[in-house]
Amino acid sequence: MKTAKYAALNCQIVVSDLDAKIEVPQWPIDSTNMAVRLISTDTCILAGCLMDADGETESTLGNMHEVDPGRPPVFQGELETPTRKVSLVSVDGRTVLETSVPRLETAIRIWTNHHSEPDKVIVGVE
Repeated sequence: MKTAKYAALNCQIVVSDLDAKIEVPQWPIDSTNMAVRLISTDTCILAGCLMDADGETESTLGNMHEVDPGRPPVFQGELETPTRKVSLVSVDGRTVLETSVPRLETAIRIWTNHHSEPDKVIVGVE
């Protein structure tokens, strides 16, 4: 399990296999009514987080069973990982956290501590 704090530009964290070709999801034009600021494709997940002007977001990346905080995730799905890595990346391209995974498709769960601007984002991989 790895943890890092950083001020995230555009209030977003990118979850993907950074060395693979990704399709970045497009936010709906009216995203103000979304219950959780999170959108995905098969190759990329965009997760909302705390605005950089408001402070740092603490991100955790690790084995799903190690990082599970004991509440339902806000996201549960599969991510294509052709180079067998999952990275948390800022929108300006800075790798915040990265881990190796054993398969070409990885189960992902994401937990947050707030629905619109969480300052804690947990990403579990399996």
